[in-house]
Amino acid sequence: MFNNLNKIIPACILLIVGICQGQTQLSGFVYSAEDSTALFGTSVYFDGTSIGVSTNEEGFYKIASSKESSSPLIISSLGFQKVTVSNYSGLNKIPDIYLKEKADNLDAVFVETDPWSRKKKLEIFQKEFLGKTSSASKCKILNEEVLELNYRPSTKTLTAQANQDLIIKNRYLSYNIKYNLTNFEVKFRTGTSGLSLVHSVYYEGSSYFEELRKNPRKKIFKNRKNSYSGSGLHFMRALATKKLVENNFRIFHEKFQVSPYKFFEINNTGNFTKVKLLTSKISILYKDLEQSAFQTIGSFIIDEMGNHSPPNSIIFSGEIAHKRMAETLPLNYRIEN
Repeated sequence: MFNNLNKIIPACILLIVGICQGQTQLSGFVYSAEDSTALFGTSVYFDGTSIGVSTNEEGFYKIASSKESSSPLIISSLGFQKVTVSNYSGLNKIPDIYLKEKADNLDAVFVETDPWSRKKKLEIFQKEFLGKTSSASKCKILNEEVLELNYRPSTKTLTAQANQDLIIKNRYLSYNIKYNLTNFEVKFRTGTSGLSLVHSVYYEGSSYFEELRKNPRKKIFKNRKNSYSGSGLHFMRALATKKLVENNFRIFHEKFQVSPYKFFEINNTGNFTKVKLLTSKISILYKDLEQSAFQTIGSFIIDEMGNHSPPNSIIFSGEIAHKRMAETLPLNYRIEN
């Protein structure tokens, strides 16, 4: 989703966890499309959650599934194109998945001369993808060489793509992350001083998160709580349950505070909440300190974890938008003691 001065997408996250009570099971097999051999070690996870498994020697997997989640199932293996399964409601068994080998070359063809050095482009990518907060200084991409970066002067746009997962070490939140980058774009504008300034940022992808430590320190739990507080995930959960006030969110319209739900049409549809914004834009104030703006493109739904879909239906700007990958948490994150 595009937004002025910064919000960016739902980043997708994964941790391996145990099967929770009340969940159903999805199972299936993963094969190579070229020779139909079983693919061992393929990652199978729900996008934006911390629920995931790997296939065994026979390409078989079994994964816990929640009826209240709208997250698509991602099947990803190194060297192969990932597959997304969006409609699995009511299923216990997923049809066999055949993964196609990924081409070595990247798809984009650039015909313009790129005047920017790789060092400059990489620095911008790191700031806009990982973030500019102090937490970002503890977050590092370990395989930057897989990034293809290009700046187009005619559109004042920096793009990035990668034919392998980005490997990210986040010491602030204590996660190892594999991020499958599917889109990244920074648009610039020329300021009054003649310098190029960031106008909007958009990125999307799916992620697989693992704990850096089996037993994280108390400081890590505090960091995670701080990153969650006032975040887009926090706001979505509070909105879906109509607990904005209880969660220290105040709503403003045209500079005036309004009733929290005056400009929202909220309908519970079983396991999901359907939301429609009844005005073009509102402002959000968290704990009287952090200000953000909120816009939508049509209606959207929120599942029990706070995941919204479609992903590009929401546009945040302000403080919520400043929380990038360095402060991204799994959609099924709950505050830890």
